[in-house]
Amino acid sequence: MNMQVNLTAAAQTVSLDIQDDAIPGYAKNSRMYTSLSSFDYHNDRDVLSCSTLKPLLVSPAHFQANLLTPSCGSKAKDFGSLVHALVLEPRTVGKDFAVYPGQADGRAPEYKSFVAANPSRLVVDEPTFASGRRLAEKTLERRVMGRPFGDFIAEGSPEVSIYFEDPVTGVMLKIRPDLMHPEFTFDLKTTRHSTAHDFVRDGLSMGYDLQAFMYSMGRSLYDGTDTPKPFIFIAAESDQPHSVQVVTAGSSFLNNGWKKYQECLTVYKACMTAGLFPDAGGDITAEITPWETFSPNEDWRARLN
Repeated sequence: MNMQVNLTAAAQTVSLDIQDDAIPGYAKNSRMYTSLSSFDYHNDRDVLSCSTLKPLLVSPAHFQANLLTPSCGSKAKDFGSLVHALVLEPRTVGKDFAVYPGQADGRAPEYKSFVAANPSRLVVDEPTFASGRRLAEKTLERRVMGRPFGDFIAEGSPEVSIYFEDPVTGVMLKIRPDLMHPEFTFDLKTTRHSTAHDFVRDGLSMGYDLQAFMYSMGRSLYDGTDTPKPFIFIAAESDQPHSVQVVTAGSSFLNNGWKKYQECLTVYKACMTAGLFPDAGGDITAEITPWETFSPNEDWRARLN
């Protein structure tokens, strides 16, 4: 992975008027916030994150649309948020979540009233909360390099926010590692996949390689190290039997993320300079590969004779 970067690259001063508890890092304009809320982090649209950069891999117009479109919730996202809180920040569960007694029914007046009575909290029903607790317990007990993952949480800093400047383009960026351990950077993912192979395959399309590189680079700039800490995904299966995979980002995975990172920032700078954000529309000729060629099913034809 090409992590040899100039940690003292010249950059214009950027003012981050978010909180006054910033801890300066090694690289110029790098800083860490230990108590910045997830809400404030995600709503700071003046600084680009991995999730805001990813649409640039589709088109600049998709990037613009993503910035202007509020994030939509889903059952999968809500469950992931619950498991994150139970594993990494259990003290926040009572404040951020409301547990509906029984099975949720979006059409039931009782459920609608419960949701209305908890406007500032994410509502989950009892079965979902129980499933989240089982997965959280299994995740905390999962042994990572011979020790329970919970030990690493006790030794690290969960949900910190790091702001840093890309040393080549001067673009300000931000990352929010799920767990910044002295020796590793961890990211907890809830997933529908039960095997690490399927998780990695799906993760490439979801930009997990971009995230792994960007987070590794951002932390290295903040820490002032040329060698990034190993980046490890904890992939927790949402459904029973709740398999928990430990997936370390390897060199080819990180290099692929580095290529995506370079593409995103190159496209972003070019579009900002030109003041144009074209969409993905284009002209192609549809061709197929040999393995996609249609072959008729001959099994039933013999039975017609």
